[in-house]
Amino acid sequence: MATNTFRDRPEPAVPKAPRKAGIFDRLNTWLTNRLELGDKLPTETLKRIIWVGVLGIFYIYVQHNYESFIKKIDKARNDMEEKRAAYISQKSRYMFASKQSEIAKRLIDNGLEENITPPTKIVVK
Repeated sequence: MATNTFRDRPEPAVPKAPRKAGIFDRLNTWLTNRLELGDKLPTETLKRIIWVGVLGIFYIYVQHNYESFIKKIDKARNDMEEKRAAYISQKSRYMFASKQSEIAKRLIDNGLEENITPPTKIVVK
């Protein structure tokens, strides 16, 4: 007894629609006409040229951002050093002004004098 099998039938021939010109084909045609090239540039070559151009623009963009970032870091470092110097000088002035001898000099203007006699000790029995 025979087994069921599929017959190979040829597919009906359907005419393919003409392919629309893509952006690279149009750009290729424009460049060929504009530059008056004898042979057309291959579309693959044009794609590679555009890809290298995009990579070049991206590289320039990254370099620009990197340089501006470095400038911001330098500016922040300079500001920090200036603030640190101002803090140290302010702290130095404060430490000098809080000495007992300096406080005594300022209080003389208000009529207060430093006590010369030592305090007496009170003993309770």
